[in-house]
Amino acid sequence: MKSLIVALMLIAGPAMAQIELDEAVSSRPDDYQVDILSWCEDNKVMGQNYSTGAVELRADCSTQGLTCKTYNIFRMNRSIYTAACVQQ
Repeated sequence: MKSLIVALMLIAGPAMAQIELDEAVSSRPDDYQVDILSWCEDNKVMGQNYSTGAVELRADCSTQGLTCKTYNIFRMNRSIYTAACVQQ
């Protein structure tokens, strides 16, 4: 009886670990998330006001003598897009 319990524990242990791993790191295509924090528009950094939902000007790169550039950050199942004023 003890050997049966030990055998079941040995079999169930890796199975339970696999379930937890699948929940933590999903590879399903419908779990892919895209976050757009800001973007470039006419050499200006634009973004959405999270309180009102309105699009607002974050920075005018032209007045600073800079160029607006968009950056992409890729993580496991997530892409983050952001913009900033940079040297030309």
